[in-house]
Amino acid sequence: MPRSNQKLRFSELRVGIFMLAALVVTGFLILNSSGSFNPFEKKMKLKIRFESADGLNPGADVQLAGVSIGKVEGVAFLPPDSKPGERIEATLSVVQILDKKPISELIRTDSKAQLVATSILGNDKMVNIIPGTSNGNPVDEGAILQSSSAIGLNQLTATGNDLLAQINRLAVPANEILNKANQGEGTLGRVINDEQLYDSLDGAVSETKLTMTKLQSTIDKINRGEGTAGQLINDPELYRSLNATVKQLETISADIQAGRGSAGKFLKDEAFYNETRETVAELRKSADKIASIADDVKLITTDVRDGKGTVGKIFRDEQMYDEAKAAVARFNVTIERIDKILADAQSGKGTVGKLLNDETLYNSVNQTANNVATFTGEGTKLLDDFRKNPKKYLRIKLAIF
Repeated sequence: MPRSNQKLRFSELRVGIFMLAALVVTGFLILNSSGSFNPFEKKMKLKIRFESADGLNPGADVQLAGVSIGKVEGVAFLPPDSKPGERIEATLSVVQILDKKPISELIRTDSKAQLVATSILGNDKMVNIIPGTSNGNPVDEGAILQSSSAIGLNQLTATGNDLLAQINRLAVPANEILNKANQGEGTLGRVINDEQLYDSLDGAVSETKLTMTKLQSTIDKINRGEGTAGQLINDPELYRSLNATVKQLETISADIQAGRGSAGKFLKDEAFYNETRETVAELRKSADKIASIADDVKLITTDVRDGKGTVGKIFRDEQMYDEAKAAVARFNVTIERIDKILADAQSGKGTVGKLLNDETLYNSVNQTANNVATFTGEGTKLLDDFRKNPKKYLRIKLAIF
């Protein structure tokens, strides 16, 4: 039985719809497998501004520290009244979630976007964003990031041309200097062409080598323990002595910190500190008194210098000086006379001289002194006897007729 035309057309339509759906799913899977297309993924719009696009085109890759996170959606000119250095604005479309974290935790207000060349020779650019720090805040939708322009091939070429021009300008005087040096002119020419200077440098180098050889020999001897320096470095006994000394110093330091011994008490004893403080206070008072005495002495010295007071008059009065001088002269004359009298007396001249030197007179005086002493003794006895027995001497005889 033949098929109807209506039923045939419906079957063909169903097959066509199935094939179209298969093609759409296949294309979606292919695009999704490349990681650059996902219609269900949420996007965030960010903006950056540059002086020049320098090869940045829509569809260029956007990276975060080298990891692809989106594409450049558009590049447009800004109005003429924009800020200097902001002539081009690029709109970025980046993912909102990266490694299961919000992209705003990585891109912050202190992040910077930079144009980076995709190849060495090509002029195409992509955008690389440097992650922010904890000092910045998470960015919002439509935020404008800080930006810095990368050095492009054109800039390198211009810089290279300027560098070549400067090298050419420097080459002319450098060539003149080299020509003069080759001809032996100037200091550099003498340094290069003077054989005596070369010989001196060669001798200095030889002496340096000899010195280094001697120094190496000395170091070898020290390493072998020879000489004083070698024994100082290699003697273990010396090391042990130094180590013991260090330990003793540590013990002394610990004792001082603990307040033991004289030094420890000096540092830790509060009573000693208070006594020292009182002593210092007394010394200050004594210093003040000494200063006051010094002022008084200075005042007295000033008065003496001005001729005030008795001492000042003694030092400044010329009449008193003359009188004192005359008195000293008279005193000297008197001393001379006394010396003369003593000389005459020693030589037996005069009454005093005879009295001192005449033995007969001395014996007579001595005998007289003895007699006086005897008389005095007898008189003393008589008085004692009179006191004891006065009747013996006061006997009165009364006779009448």
